Amino acid sequence: MVLEKVTPISVGFETDILRGSMTGIGNYCFHLVKALLEQKAALEFYEFSHMACRPFGPEDLARIEQMQGKHADSQKLSLRASLARKASLALRAKLAQAPTARRLYREFQAIRFQRIPQNVSLDVFHAFRYVPFADLNVPVLPVVYDLSFVRYPDAHPKDRLRQLEKLPKVVERAAVVHTISEFSKAEIVDVYGCAPDKIVVAPPAAGSIFRPLGQAATEQALARFDVPYKAYFLAVGTLEPRKNLRTLIMAYAQLSPAERRRMPLAVVGNSGWGQLELPPETANLVSEGSLRFLGSVSDTELRALYEGAVALLFPSIYEGFGMPVVEALACGTEVVHGENTCMDEITRGHAITVAATDVHAWVAPMRRLMDESTKDDQRVQERIALASAFSWRGSAEIVTKAYELTAESMA
Repeated sequence: MVLEKVTPISVGFETDILRGSMTGIGNYCFHLVKALLEQKAALEFYEFSHMACRPFGPEDLARIEQMQGKHADSQKLSLRASLARKASLALRAKLAQAPTARRLYREFQAIRFQRIPQNVSLDVFHAFRYVPFADLNVPVLPVVYDLSFVRYPDAHPKDRLRQLEKLPKVVERAAVVHTISEFSKAEIVDVYGCAPDKIVVAPPAAGSIFRPLGQAATEQALARFDVPYKAYFLAVGTLEPRKNLRTLIMAYAQLSPAERRRMPLAVVGNSGWGQLELPPETANLVSEGSLRFLGSVSDTELRALYEGAVALLFPSIYEGFGMPVVEALACGTEVVHGENTCMDEITRGHAITVAATDVHAWVAPMRRLMDESTKDDQRVQERIALASAFSWRGSAEIVTKAYELTAESMA
């Protein structure tokens, strides 16, 4: 019996988002591509990075994993190496925030790839940034994470809005549209009139690094940040208006000085776009040491910050999924998030929910959690079980089928 040889599907994608300071899109791309490579499906990947297009495999991803501090061994980095990594990523992030430089870069990319190199034959271009950077004359699988730029256009820079003006046509032409939650699927149907059966949902999951390691290991990792184990609140997200940090800080400022000394608020995340318009109390809170902006951290550091926190406070007013929520749950940590948001799909009644922009509504759960001094192991296990319902492997299987349907659309 002669077995028929399976022709692999060749997939192109941009990898610049994997080499800078990773936000939600970069993290989603990293973990999904890793799961796709691990499942040993008949897939070949090509990366578009700077002005080059080349094959992309496990060894390339391993280098990125180490650089980004996403590997368990990253915890063993010296302080000097850790600071050097953060400085490099901060420089990349600063350059990426320059609108003119970003626009010119993408224009040069588009010109460079008006034609794909002759030695590269693509079946699908996976547009992890919603729209492809150029017309590559191959079927496109767009990833539409959310429609915050439609619902909250003032929360996005003008050059991003201009770029996303192409999205309706990209969605219309695509054989399959890729999104990350049932909430976002409903939004795509509502805004673009897209047929529901054309949309696949491949949700994020917590990376394997996000799991409880116990008090001793966590305290050791927290020493760099000078935050006490189970005696601080944590907020995670890019520092931009949609994340609603203003409301959270205003609520935190209503705690008494003694309460704030007992329970600092640590904020993780790089600066994003737009004016945060943080409340006047912010400077005093930082000065007294109760409000601490930690900037960008590696995944190993973030894992410790999740496990060591009393709770993750996630006040974002609009998300496509909310990766910090599932990561915190995977570490067994309590979560407080805005009510009637997509995060309800993750927590399913096992989180504290409040009106996202109601300052006073955030004060009550903070005080309540400060007083809950005993650890409830059953609730910790329930949170971990909630997180385990999401898996990168499962999402990779969904996306592989989406590749097949997209490639077949041009056959």
